[in-house]
Amino acid sequence: MEVNKMFFYKLKWIISCIIISLPFTTSIDYLYQKYLAITLWAVMMWMFELIPEEIVAIMLPVIYLVFGIVKQDVAFNSWVSGTPWITLGGLIIGVMIVKSGLVIRIAYKALLLAQGSLKGVIFGIVVTCTIFTPLIPSVMAKIALLVPVVIGICNVLEVKPKSRTASALILVVFFSLWSPKMAFLTASTDSILTAGILEQYMGIKLSWMSWAKDMFIPGILWMICSIPLVYILKPENLSLSKEYLQNEYSKLGSVSLEEKKTILIIVCVLLAFLTASFHHVPENMIMIIFGGIAFFPKIGILSEDDFKKIQFRVLFFLTGAVTIGDVASEIGITKLIVAFTQPYLSQMSSLELILSIYFFSILSNFLLNPLALIATLMMPMADLCKQLGYSPLVGGYSMIMGFNQALFPYEIAPLMLAYGFGYLKLSHLIKVMALRILVGIVFMVIVTYPYWSVIGLLDK
Repeated sequence: MEVNKMFFYKLKWIISCIIISLPFTTSIDYLYQKYLAITLWAVMMWMFELIPEEIVAIMLPVIYLVFGIVKQDVAFNSWVSGTPWITLGGLIIGVMIVKSGLVIRIAYKALLLAQGSLKGVIFGIVVTCTIFTPLIPSVMAKIALLVPVVIGICNVLEVKPKSRTASALILVVFFSLWSPKMAFLTASTDSILTAGILEQYMGIKLSWMSWAKDMFIPGILWMICSIPLVYILKPENLSLSKEYLQNEYSKLGSVSLEEKKTILIIVCVLLAFLTASFHHVPENMIMIIFGGIAFFPKIGILSEDDFKKIQFRVLFFLTGAVTIGDVASEIGITKLIVAFTQPYLSQMSSLELILSIYFFSILSNFLLNPLALIATLMMPMADLCKQLGYSPLVGGYSMIMGFNQALFPYEIAPLMLAYGFGYLKLSHLIKVMALRILVGIVFMVIVTYPYWSVIGLLDK
C-alpha cells in the first residue's frame, strides 16, 4: 500500500514537471511563457495536492515578482482588494454563529422540518439559499452566512469533514447560491458589473425585470440541474427519527442571550447589504465592522481565543489565487485571447456563437477570476455580437453562463471560501464540477438556446 502511494506521489510530480515545461515548447513571447509555466505549476500543485494550497498561494505573487513578470504593486494587488477582507469578515461571523450555539439550533430545526432525511436536508438548503439569492448582492457573504449552518447539520448528524456526505452538502450550498445568481440582477457583483458595462459601452439599460426576463428561467433551471449531481459522490442516506430530533432540540432550552445577539448582528448585516444603494458602504467593510463588533465589551460573543480558531489559511489561498487574474490582465494575455478568437466567432451560426463564447468563458476562468474576466472581456464579446447583428446581451449572458462553471476552487472566490471551511474534499469537488461542465453543455443546447430563441433575444 505504501509502495503504491509513493509511486503515485512520484508520478504526480513527473506529470506536473512535464506540463509546466509545455509553455517553453511554443514560439510565444518569453514573458507569456514564464507566466504560463508559473501558473501551471500552481494549478498542478493544487490539483494533485503536492504542496499545501495556502503555501502555493503565498509563493505565487513572489514568484511572479522574482521572475520579472510584473511589478510589486500588481503582484500584491489582491491584498489591497476587498476580496480577502469580506472573506475574513465572513469567517469571523461564521465562528460567531457556531460559538453562540445558533448554528446547532438552526440545524435541529431544519432537520425537524426535513424529517432528518438527506433529501429533506438538501431541499431545506435549496429553499433557504434561493430565498437569500436576490436579496444580497454578494455570493461570498451568503456562503459565509450559510455554510456554518450546514456544518452544524453535519455535526448533529456526526458527518465527518471531507467525507462524501459532507462534501455533497457543502456543494449543495454552493450550487444553490452560485447557479441561481444568474437569475437576478441584484444577486451577485458580477451580474451588477455586467449590467454596468453593457450600459456604459453598449447603451443598453438593464432593469431588474428585463434581466429576469432573459435569465430567470435559465438560472433557476440550471440550479435544479446542478443539485442532483452531488449524488455521484454517493452520500449516506441520512435518517434521524422525529422523536430523537425533538428531544435533542428541547435540550437546547430557550434562546440564549448570545444567540439573540448573534441574530441581531446577522439581521444588521443583511439590512446593511439590502440598503447598500443608500449608504454605499462596501460589503467587505460591512462584514469586517459587524464581525469586529462581536468582540466589543458588553457584546462579548467572541474572545481572543475564538479569533485564533479562524481558518486564516483560506485568506492566503484566496489572495494568491486572485493574483493569477491580476497578472494575466496586466501583461495583456486577455487581449491576445480576444484577438485570437474574433475571426473564428464571426463565421458561426447563433448556436455555435453562443457555445463558443460559453466554452471560451469556461477556459478563461482557469486564468482569471470572473470579475476580472467581465471587466476585461465582456465589452469586446458584447461588441462582437453587435457587429454580427445580434443583441450585445447575447455575448454578456453567454459569458455569465460560462463563468458559472469551474473545475478548481481557485477559479471562483465563493467556491474557495466554501472549500476553506475544511468540510469539502478537493477530489470530490473536482469530480462533481467536471460532470457539471459536461451537463452544462447539454443544458445550453436544450434549455438556454431554445429559451433565448423563443423570447427573441437571438433575433437579428
